[in-house]
Parts: sequence; structure tokens; C-alpha cells
Amino acid sequence: MIYDLVCGMEIKDISKAEKLDYKGKTYYFCTALCKIQFEQDPEKYINKDNLDDHTKHQH
Repeated sequence: MIYDLVCGMEIKDISKAEKLDYKGKTYYFCTALCKIQFEQDPEKYINKDNLDDHTKHQH
């Protein structure tokens, strides 16, 4: 599953999602607003994702 790093929403259709390539990785967003927030401080959201990663892999 792919999640918007800003709001945590699951991205169900990446073909319709906002996207941004950053440091060789593509990130997807539910809205342009989330994309803009990510662009303003990408490291904040990437580091948050790494800390929260274990919560997204539930069985």
C-alpha cells in the first residue's frame, strides 16, 4: 500500500494522485495541498515516515 506522507491517507489509485520525485524516489499525495506541504519540508515527512513505518505493516 502507498500512503500520503503528509496526512497518512492511503493512495488507492496512483494514476490519479499528485506525485513528486525527491532524491530518486517517487512520493504520492492525495491532494495538491499535501504535495505543497511536502515540498516545503520534505525531510520532516520522510523522517516521520521512517519512525512510523512499523504501524503501516499490519497483518
